[in-house]
Amino acid sequence: MPRQPRLNIANGTYHVTQRGVERRDIVADDEDRREWLRLLGRNATRCGWRVFAYALMTNHFHIFLRTPEPNLSVGMHAFESGYVSLFNRRHRREGPLFQGRFRAVLVEQETHGRVLSRYVHLNPFRAGLTPHPAQYRWCSYRHYLDPRGAPVWLDWQTILAEISVHEASARVAYRRFVEEGIVSPIANPLKDVREGWLLGSDRFVEQYVGSGTSNFKGRRNEASEVEGHVPRRPLKFEVPDPGELIDAVCTQFGVSKERLMAKGRPNNWARDAAIWLDRELRGATLDQIAARFGVTATAISEVLRRTTRRLTEVTEFRALVESVRSQFD
Repeated sequence: MPRQPRLNIANGTYHVTQRGVERRDIVADDEDRREWLRLLGRNATRCGWRVFAYALMTNHFHIFLRTPEPNLSVGMHAFESGYVSLFNRRHRREGPLFQGRFRAVLVEQETHGRVLSRYVHLNPFRAGLTPHPAQYRWCSYRHYLDPRGAPVWLDWQTILAEISVHEASARVAYRRFVEEGIVSPIANPLKDVREGWLLGSDRFVEQYVGSGTSNFKGRRNEASEVEGHVPRRPLKFEVPDPGELIDAVCTQFGVSKERLMAKGRPNNWARDAAIWLDRELRGATLDQIAARFGVTATAISEVLRRTTRRLTEVTEFRALVESVRSQFD
């Protein structure tokens, strides 16, 4: 199956979704839901994300956000792996919880912000989880109607500002706009996604995909205005071969394959990076990674936690990992 491209850009706006493995539940009770929301907030704060809307369902979730820094993949991995660890420990289970990699659609916010936020906010109602979206605790819509108690990382102001500069009138208009979807069905804005990962005007799409090709053409945003256009390179859709991925890590970190594969060596950054990238780029299960590196699934879980923390704390390590990942994204 073709791989969705993973495009991490400064000031990228995304609609992110993730499902439970085999569409199973990803929450069992309100304690799980509180942990999910807490971890979303923690990683949004650490990564500097501006979360416009979220909705936690029973077997999947939606997040609509902007990433001021090009850190969507790093932040989502930290968020998901942290939640899976807590969920598995609490419910005494092992193995993956999510269905491979999360799906991200790059969005032209200027034309889709209000519509996409409504789509996210109506999900619990459409799924029959609540008689009214404002009554659903695990969705951001109620904070749009009453911002008292809203998390600091939730950016409801940007969406309301698309309607009016006057907050009170914008809130009334937004509520009317959302509740139109309760009275009568509305079109799913994601049906207009192009190339499987782009939502916007022809001009917006053309910035990333050339006519008749799959070439990344770069984008002028706050970062690229200073640094120039991102170099043009082909996007790869195939899942990388494990051996190819390990070779790329060895080259970037300047180590031999024997050193990378050696067990028990402390501070083996290359080995940790290869394990993390095997999970991130290939969607490999803990058992699959454990078999490849000759350790237990529990040991792999610890490596993933350690590596995720290092990615947020050690700039040099993060740069090396991003250099490897850019060869396959």
